[in-house]
This record gives sequence, structure tokens and C-alpha cells, in this order.
Amino acid sequence: MPNRLFFVLSVLLFSFQSLCAQEDKKDTRLMLGFNAGANFSRTANSDTFPANFTKRNRLGIALGLNGVYDISSNAGIAFGANFVQKGYKLNNDTLAINPDIVRKFWSINVPLGLHFRQQFNAQNFITEKFGIVANFNLRGDSTSLTNNDKKPAFRINEYSTRNIYPMFYLGFAMGGTSENNNRYEFGITYTQSLSNDASIMVAHSDGLKKQFPLNYRGGFLHIGFSYYFNLSNFKKSNGYFY
Repeated sequence: MPNRLFFVLSVLLFSFQSLCAQEDKKDTRLMLGFNAGANFSRTANSDTFPANFTKRNRLGIALGLNGVYDISSNAGIAFGANFVQKGYKLNNDTLAINPDIVRKFWSINVPLGLHFRQQFNAQNFITEKFGIVANFNLRGDSTSLTNNDKKPAFRINEYSTRNIYPMFYLGFAMGGTSENNNRYEFGITYTQSLSNDASIMVAHSDGLKKQFPLNYRGGFLHIGFSYYFNLSNFKKSNGYFY
């Protein structure tokens, strides 16, 4: 009987240790962290631009939380939730004072995708990434902006086509792994919508009598930094079971 009891206890202890080891292994696959960076956005290409107007890149910021679950040693499922400042910039090249109108607003982006890693060595790697994004704009249905409140030379009237829509992203990053298995990346990502975000009507010339249309698709180019914490570093040690 004592031998059987010892055997049963030994099996239970071994099973418990194996379960803990499996949990530790699972935890090392899941990494959570943050990201921050700059993004560049502008209106879509158009054949309706008068000769004296040009579209310009508008610089914004983006920050949020992200995570990745490693499904293998060189691939993972990435997810996150980011605040992205988007918009566009329209310039009238003939004006010496107040030559542009800058449109900016915030959106919430929720990405989900696949990331593939190739190791240079034990610490450094490159990453290719692609996936889909759910976009939620934080703005009204329409807005009107002028280059000068007192004596405007041109004006934009923006009409929201949709504030919630899908997007896709493609990206590339270079990164490394720290001694405690945390992970960091420096990368560039292009995000584009599958439909129009807003339609724009630009009024200009004397009395703002002339007009031309523009489209804004909501895409942007992001350059940023991401840091992932290995969750196993926060797990209590199971050493007393050994």
C-alpha cells in the first residue's frame, strides 16, 4: 500500500510539474507591449488639381498597445489597439501667407495579422508583416476649414463617407531579443483602406466661386518602434515543486 501510494503521488507530482512546464511554455509564446511612432497621410491622387494647388504629406503621431502570439519559432499572430492621428494637407502654391489647410483627426485602429521572422543570429531578426485593420474614426460627419478665418483664399468642405471601415497593412521591421527574452522592433508599415473615407470639395478663386473635388481614403505610412514584454518574466517561479 505505501508503495502504491508513493507511486500515485509520484505520478501526480510529475503530472503537475509537466502541466506547469507546459503553462510556462505557453506563456513564452504570448508577448504584450506598446508601440509609438510617426505617420504620414495625404489625399488620394486626383486629375482635378488646378495648377496652383498641391497635396502635401501631413505628419501625425500614433501610439497604442500591441501583442503577438508565436505559433512557431518564426511566425506569430499579431494584434493590437492603436490611436492614430490621420488627415491631409492641401497647399495653394501662389499664396505667400497661410498657403495651406491642414486637416487632422484621431482614429482607433484594431489590427490583426501574421508576422514572419527570420533570424540573423540568436538575438537579431527581420520581420515581414501583413493583415487587416478595423478603423474607427473619431470625428463628425462633416467639417469646413479655411486657410484664413478673416479673408480666406480657399476652403475645404469635407463630407464623411464612412467612419467605420476595413483596412489592410503591409510592413517590414528589424529587431532584436533582450537577455530576458523581451522583443523590440523598428519598422515601417503601410496601411490602406478598401474604400473611401471622405469626399472633399475645395472652393477657391475670387469669392470662392470655383470648385474641384478630392477623395480621402484614410491610408497612412507609419514609421515606429514596438516593444514586447515576455509574459513568462512576470510568472511566479515554480521551483519549489522540484
